[in-house]
Amino acid sequence: MAKDLTVSLVDRQNILNNPYAVEEIKKSIGVKGIEYNGRIVVIKEQVADFFEVTPRTIDNYIAQNEKELKNNGYEVLRGSSLNELKLAIKEQYVNEIYFVNIKKTPQLGVFDFRAFLNLAMLITESEKAKVLKN
Repeated sequence: MAKDLTVSLVDRQNILNNPYAVEEIKKSIGVKGIEYNGRIVVIKEQVADFFEVTPRTIDNYIAQNEKELKNNGYEVLRGSSLNELKLAIKEQYVNEIYFVNIKKTPQLGVFDFRAFLNLAMLITESEKAKVLKN
């Protein structure tokens, strides 16, 4: 019987703690992000677009699972960290549709690939998330 990743923290962590599995999934889905501090990160709007859900849906999952997501690489950038990300965005070719109001924002949540994958295992409304879980 297949495990339900949407309800089992242990099963999600078993996958996320397997670097080989995470790397293989990363290669197969080809998520494009921003290189920041030696890793690739994506913002909420990119995640919502990938999973074909609304940013509000992503907000709800963050609110319900914030501790778990933070343990797996989600972080909220403020101050100098946010300025470093803004500079990285400016220096890299990034689809500007996601960053229209970034100059004005005082904080910004970013997902590294583990946090992105963690969120994929939690989302129930997305066909892409269902495919990833399988």
